[in-house]
Amino acid sequence: CAALEPMDGEPTRSPGERLAASYVNFYIANGGIILPAFGDPADEQAAEVLQRCFPGREIVSIPARDILTGGGNIHCITSQVPRRGK
Repeated sequence: CAALEPMDGEPTRSPGERLAASYVNFYIANGGIILPAFGDPADEQAAEVLQRCFPGREIVSIPARDILTGGGNIHCITSQVPRRGK
């Protein structure tokens, strides 16, 4: 998917308009980290930093620019469901 199709009433961005992107919106999963990637040279550095912080976990980067235009990113679109207590 090259880009998302805007829906009626959905805000759109103009070419060249700044978009705040952050690598801190990653998600910690069982055995891994899901890291937003933005097609920027800093993507690799962010993955290296997280690998040092979480040495036992696999770092998986996914394209996240289109998610970001919705106002959040990886962590924002996940929902944690805690295990039910006994």
